[in-house]
Amino acid sequence: MSLGLNGTRQNEIDAAYRSIRVIWLAILAGVVTLFVITRLVQPVASNAKMIFWMLMALGLFTFGASFIMKQKTLRQAAGKNSLGMVRIAYIIAFAMCEATALFGMVAYFVTGVEYYYVFFVLSGFGIILHKPQRDDLVAALGADKF
Repeated sequence: MSLGLNGTRQNEIDAAYRSIRVIWLAILAGVVTLFVITRLVQPVASNAKMIFWMLMALGLFTFGASFIMKQKTLRQAAGKNSLGMVRIAYIIAFAMCEATALFGMVAYFVTGVEYYYVFFVLSGFGIILHKPQRDDLVAALGADKF
């Protein structure tokens, strides 16, 4: 796809986009794998419902913070014309959403609450919403100014 850029910049954007997409798919596959593990291993029965709600609060916080951190870092990337910062913005967002799934896994194994899957749904939804956009790379490279 031609963005009206010279060949070098176009190749640089394409390579960065491909690498971010591979990371995105790997993180999404990791969340699915964590969920499958919870379906295969039985939790320890516990009465610690308060821990479940604390982990839910942490999961919601990391989910919401992933969007804020990504936007802040993308703005910095555009200001500094840095494709590396775009990669960092996406990796931070993916990792924070994956943390939500990890909190769900901990909640399942520690408390045994059957509603742990909400963490995984939230995590997967967040990762899908963070699908890499080529426009972020173009904006960061300052290519829209040509």
